[in-house]
Amino acid sequence: MTSDASNLDQDAKISSDAVSVPSTNVSVYEALYRRRMSWQLSSAPVSRETIDRMLAAAVWAPNHRLTEPWRFFVVDKDSPVRQKVAGLAYEFSMQRNNNPERAAAVRSSVADPPILIYVYCVPGPNEDTTQENYAAVCCAAQNISLAGVAEGLAVTWETGGATRHPQLKATLGAEEDWTLAAMLSVGVPEDNPQASRTPVTAFARWVT
Repeated sequence: MTSDASNLDQDAKISSDAVSVPSTNVSVYEALYRRRMSWQLSSAPVSRETIDRMLAAAVWAPNHRLTEPWRFFVVDKDSPVRQKVAGLAYEFSMQRNNNPERAAAVRSSVADPPILIYVYCVPGPNEDTTQENYAAVCCAAQNISLAGVAEGLAVTWETGGATRHPQLKATLGAEEDWTLAAMLSVGVPEDNPQASRTPVTAFARWVT
């Protein structure tokens, strides 16, 4: 599969004016401040239509050169692939830590969420473009998270051992030179996670 976005079907593109924007009472600022990761997701199913809306928002992330470097693999809870990737997560954890209890917890983090979305980045023809591509894909994952708030869902972003088995790409169908940006666990949160941040005044400077 080529990594050159210029080979994508140009006739299939849609303009921002033609997009059907989902109706929601959640403002952009509310989504930004309310977005939280949750490690306790209920077993309530998440519809394909909901995930499709979230993914549709993802591809409107900022993207220098319009390379469209994002690739998404959505895995339902009951999919046979889900069992395979959960097994890979367990295997990798055992190889690294040799701790069955910890490995079982890692497996559960992959096996239990209603929906998993693996987000991959396609490399560019040079280091600069590859770096820009990765930044764009991270923005796409954030779009999914913000859309999740509007849908009443939590989106938990993981990049740890659960995502690092060398056979994960082949199991999902990803190309070998793609880079995983995130494994997103999507579902209805059962907890009410809180967070805090240092005020922006500690980081921002107006330069004159």
